[in-house]
Amino acid sequence: MLDLDETLVHFDQQKRLYRPRPFALEFVREMAMQYELVIFTAGLKDYADWILDDFDKKRLIRHRLYRNHCKLRKGVYLKDLSRLGRDLTKTIIVDNIAENFDMQPENGIHILSWFTSPSDTELHKLGPILALFVQNRVPDVRDMIKKYFKARQP
Repeated sequence: MLDLDETLVHFDQQKRLYRPRPFALEFVREMAMQYELVIFTAGLKDYADWILDDFDKKRLIRHRLYRNHCKLRKGVYLKDLSRLGRDLTKTIIVDNIAENFDMQPENGIHILSWFTSPSDTELHKLGPILALFVQNRVPDVRDMIKKYFKARQP
């Protein structure tokens, strides 16, 4: 699962346009060959669909979960990964807000927020690590997340 805002793209409210994070399109293409890709955003459906319909023209992202799929707790939109109905030993969420995956912190990879820096390489660095999970056929991704990311990096 992937978060949308400040993980894959940044939306400029003044200009009313979004910009993909560096390597975002390549990352999605590469990961779609190895994973079932799902967007889990705290954004509203119309907003997220508008961006994703343009960003993902080849429909590599298979499913979309939105704000209405989150649980609002103390001002934080919690993303319950069990909502997708997938085996949590095989489920990863990449999000720029670690609190968003508090319900299953061992499944989460915290990524730095992206706004506009053209020199950002976070997705470029993340792709090969996630590919290793598949190549090594790890029985439980949570063990590998703990090993490579220490589960919840601040």
